[in-house]
Amino acid sequence: MGLESQKWLCKVRTPSFRTQAHLLPVPPDLLAAKNDLRRQMKERLHSMPADELVARTEGLLQHLTSDPLQTMPAGACIALFGGIKGEPDLLPLIPWLTGRGMIPVFFGFDEHGLVPHVVMSADGLTRGPFGVWMPSPKATPLALSDLDLVLVPGLAFDRQGGRLGRGRGYFDRLFARPEVRALRVGVGFELQLLSHVPVEAHDARMQKVVTDAGSFEIAWSAP
Repeated sequence: MGLESQKWLCKVRTPSFRTQAHLLPVPPDLLAAKNDLRRQMKERLHSMPADELVARTEGLLQHLTSDPLQTMPAGACIALFGGIKGEPDLLPLIPWLTGRGMIPVFFGFDEHGLVPHVVMSADGLTRGPFGVWMPSPKATPLALSDLDLVLVPGLAFDRQGGRLGRGRGYFDRLFARPEVRALRVGVGFELQLLSHVPVEAHDARMQKVVTDAGSFEIAWSAP
């Protein structure tokens, strides 16, 4: 199932970092390091004063709408996220995108993982587990191959493209799908940008990271 619309012809092709390593046990020291960092980052984000969260979100939105979103063509499908405490509020991007002819997308779930749906206004969203924004049951599903750019949440990022998620692996599995060729853009606050994030071989790496302090490209290739 897909959405009939003007599509971006130059799809960004990205290698999959999903390997047989995801079938192997995680080394205890790596697992401990990831869990400890998750705890620290959640505490830091949850303790952020409301006015600071608003100010940082405003700065983040300014950078997102100048780079990378400003360069996306009409008809491009842009996946958003939000709803969890401490995350930036990306809902203002919905009218910004639709006003420029782009298609906002939010993810639902099925037995295979994340499922993209078209959401043209905030009225098309509902609260899911942990308060996350999800498309309403009436939202139009979209083919994974139609995604052009995915804004990816995370608890921490680094300048090598490393990302620490919340441990459920939804985005790692999404980017391991061969039909997903969308640009991967990690989105967070400057305080979430670290010198090094512990990662496993199958963890999906970002191609760009955007924070309230700015954005930067990440150069990498398949091993």
